[in-house]
Amino acid sequence: MSAHPLCKICGVRRARRACPGLGTAGATEMICSTCCGEGREATISCPLDCEFLRQARIHEVPREYKPIAAEETVHADIEVTEDFLLEHEALAGFLGMSLAKAGLETRGAVDRDLAGALDALIRTYRTLHSGLVYETRAEDRIAAEVQSRLERSIAEWQRARSEKQGLSASRPAEIIGVLVFLARMAARFENGRPRGRRYMDYLRVEFSVPYGEAEAPRLIV
Repeated sequence: MSAHPLCKICGVRRARRACPGLGTAGATEMICSTCCGEGREATISCPLDCEFLRQARIHEVPREYKPIAAEETVHADIEVTEDFLLEHEALAGFLGMSLAKAGLETRGAVDRDLAGALDALIRTYRTLHSGLVYETRAEDRIAAEVQSRLERSIAEWQRARSEKQGLSASRPAEIIGVLVFLARMAARFENGRPRGRRYMDYLRVEFSVPYGEAEAPRLIV
């Protein structure tokens, strides 16, 4: 029987899994399955392509299929209908792709940072929609960086519309609706782990954003 080293984390159980979330310079550390399960996206920042994370994703409770009480819905006073999303499908697709890209390109970003960035942007656009100009910034530094990247994407979208056959800019109410939709999806996909990136992983797959080299989203106007 082949010998296994002791787990790098607990130092008690035999290590049978190579953990790409530990180690430096591309090296991996060997850990046991128990520490892998307990530390996954909690104390360990798991790469999205880790085979054990991918397996765990299959067995995670699909929270997006659970009903959410009205009082728990993000910005519950804003109605986002299926017809609205169909009408603004291009905007929703672009911002979804941009959010995935912003999260993947921001070092240390996790799902709660995406949610924080979306909330700050929604509050900013709600103020703008009311006729005032007041920018809300995410309090967390990483979330604020994700917010800045997403703001630049929105500005790029607006410039492209003005340059394409003289189309008018998307109205604040339209941007708010799409941002609220994305924020509600973030609440549904969140898995409760401090370093969880289940929502980011979903966006990455949904919008075909390469992991590790997120490409700039293509504008479709």
